[in-house]
Amino acid sequence: MREKFFKKIIKTNYNNQLEEILGQKNFEEDVKNSLLSIFYKIENGYNDYKTVKRETFSKKDYIEKLMSIIENDCKNIKFISVNGKSKEKIDIEKKEIWCYPIDTNILYSIAKIRQRDIRINFLNDTIEKAVKSLLEVGSNINMVEPLRDFNGFSWNVITKDIEDLNYNLIYQNMIFLVGNDFIDKWANSNDLMVDYFEIFKMKLDNLYGKELKDKIIKLIIQISIGIKALKEVDYRENTIKKLNLLKEEKTLFENKEKYLSIQANGKKKAEKEIRRIDKIINDKKLLIEEYKKRNDNLSLDKKIFSIRIFKNILKEERSNLIKKIEEYNQKMIPKKFLERRKSINQQLNYMKIVENEGLEKNLHKKIIDLQKEIIKCMYVKLKKTKEKNEIINIIYQYRYYSLLNVSKSKTISNIRELEEDLDKLTLELVDRAVYEKIIITISKDKNLNKEIIRKLFLLKIIELENINVKITDSDEGCICTTFDEQIEDEEFKIEKLSKENAKIRFNKKVELFI
Repeated sequence: MREKFFKKIIKTNYNNQLEEILGQKNFEEDVKNSLLSIFYKIENGYNDYKTVKRETFSKKDYIEKLMSIIENDCKNIKFISVNGKSKEKIDIEKKEIWCYPIDTNILYSIAKIRQRDIRINFLNDTIEKAVKSLLEVGSNINMVEPLRDFNGFSWNVITKDIEDLNYNLIYQNMIFLVGNDFIDKWANSNDLMVDYFEIFKMKLDNLYGKELKDKIIKLIIQISIGIKALKEVDYRENTIKKLNLLKEEKTLFENKEKYLSIQANGKKKAEKEIRRIDKIINDKKLLIEEYKKRNDNLSLDKKIFSIRIFKNILKEERSNLIKKIEEYNQKMIPKKFLERRKSINQQLNYMKIVENEGLEKNLHKKIIDLQKEIIKCMYVKLKKTKEKNEIINIIYQYRYYSLLNVSKSKTISNIRELEEDLDKLTLELVDRAVYEKIIITISKDKNLNKEIIRKLFLLKIIELENINVKITDSDEGCICTTFDEQIEDEEFKIEKLSKENAKIRFNKKVELFI
């Protein structure tokens, strides 16, 4: 069986390396055969995936990345019965996987077992945890996409195999904004010296301007917190607790005089305690008295066993008080006061998404708001683009983006709240493609031409340049039949089209792309 699979992938440059890696592993034979089958399917479908999505790894980089994970992060892979009681499990420390013998499950488990140390340096650990989860889950889902949705013949999104549609959508948004290579490095790098979040913000600023950057960062953080809060009850409860503490602190900051008075009093108390400790340390009689007094109030297991140890404890307490005084000093500096107040307001703004009982509804609204900003960014990209091949890339990205799932039944293209934004972008895209002589004009009516071509741009034909169209007249109106080269694909009605306002001949098959 194994030999047959190797023969199937003998045409690639990767099979020798894969054979060597598997030869060093103690995987069961059925596991090795499944891995070989997965690589064969990826090899067959990856070019279509690359054509459709555009912004992704080269096939060579993707396959080498996958082989590296198997070689370095997978000590053992075991299959469990789909109908059994055992559940899928991944032990990152032991590098062991227990999963169902289903291709997508195997590949997803391999993606999840990667060692990561995602760094987010931004405001507080509640926000950092949320963005980390977005990057980690999004990266895992993204890794499975070539196998999940491309079989070498067609493109078909299998939503049931996507762990979280929200995470996937936002991760794909981020790839569109700054590119796959950067987002993948961020999600999978262990380089502690690189502040990827700061670089991400700088890239957004350079590409789309400060206003769009600020809105996008705010929405991504709010959405990340919202998704995690929906999935994890403990996270939501802890976020609400932190939110309440921040509200209390904000109230304190609103009265500057009271705030400064509290810091000054805290500093005085700390200084007074330091003087007391110094007096005890330098007076043997007082030291012994304090030692006995402390021990009288401690349980047996917490007793201090010598004066020497107690003296060291006092010195440590003194050191901590000095640090505390420095904190009070810092808090009383006007610039630090303003920075902290700004930070509190920012955190509240990001985290208040969890307060609302209608978290799911509020989250959906934020996701739609982000898509409005993404569409604006696509518009910016198009305006900056000068080369024909770059415009064609944007057409493909527009198609891929429009067909991203917001829910199991709805894609970006059929979200009512986005219609107006997409219409504006589509009109600009079609006008530009016609002007640059990339595509033909089907109707003299500008808006009707946009509607027809928009439908053509959303076809799941792998190579858009292969689209052929034929317009026929009937009693029920004009029918547009589409072809993938010579093979009939689908048809749709165009009620407002007539021979008078058409720019192409009826009953004649023509290529959409010039």
